[in-house]
Amino acid sequence: MSIPADSSRTNAIDWNEASKTFDRWLPYIQPVAEALLSLADLSEGHEILDVASGTGEPSLTIARRFGSTLQITAVDGAEAMVAIANEKLRREGLSGVTFQQMKAEALAFPSNQFDRVISRFGVMLFDDSLLGLKEMRRVLKEGGTLAISVWGEFHRIQSIHLIWELIMKRLPLKERPSLPKMADLGHTGKLEALLQSAGFRQFQIRPLPLLYRFDDFETYWTITTESGTLREPLDRFTPAEQEEIKEEALQCISSFVREGKIIMENQALLANAVK
Repeated sequence: MSIPADSSRTNAIDWNEASKTFDRWLPYIQPVAEALLSLADLSEGHEILDVASGTGEPSLTIARRFGSTLQITAVDGAEAMVAIANEKLRREGLSGVTFQQMKAEALAFPSNQFDRVISRFGVMLFDDSLLGLKEMRRVLKEGGTLAISVWGEFHRIQSIHLIWELIMKRLPLKERPSLPKMADLGHTGKLEALLQSAGFRQFQIRPLPLLYRFDDFETYWTITTESGTLREPLDRFTPAEQEEIKEEALQCISSFVREGKIIMENQALLANAVK
């Protein structure tokens, strides 16, 4: 039984805590970074803002390719995420990028400052997505480009949705948590409406399928459940009950096994807009 589609969405993830294991996801979502960089059409001399940069991506990828020929300012609301990003920056000795703790809804920059504003999987997790997008548009130069990604509809995020459904079946309807905020902008028309409300008139949106490959079930289970969206609902159960859910997931996973790997498709949405 699925959670009702019209349930309100919340974001209970502690991103400072999630920073400890966040980098395990980077290889899986790196194709999104590559797609965003293509959409943004970066050039030497550009000044770029990366909003919700997490532990440093895609800013670090940009810095590795462009060096100090362009300037990147990256911000994230979680102090621990910024600390990890700065440590990577120090360790690699990269130039042309700075990381700061800052909420998207209150960007401390002048209007019309940046040539490009990018955000990978950030907008749907803002406390106020509309205000965050308005701020991103405000600091973007006239004619500048916004390039963002969000997750698609929740049922299209196979790697998480499978376990979520097994959890929901065990919870009484009244005790089921709201749909994860990570998929809040996935429904048809929601991202379009948000971009329009933020003041963007020229934009394009397209789906981007992401194939997640896991070497074995234990890897899949650990990476998917150790933090983030599934951790809180799983923690409502006893260790024995969690093992039962894990066993159910193992039985369901066979349909995703190909050539000895677990392969699941998660859908992202890419959007580029011009101010």
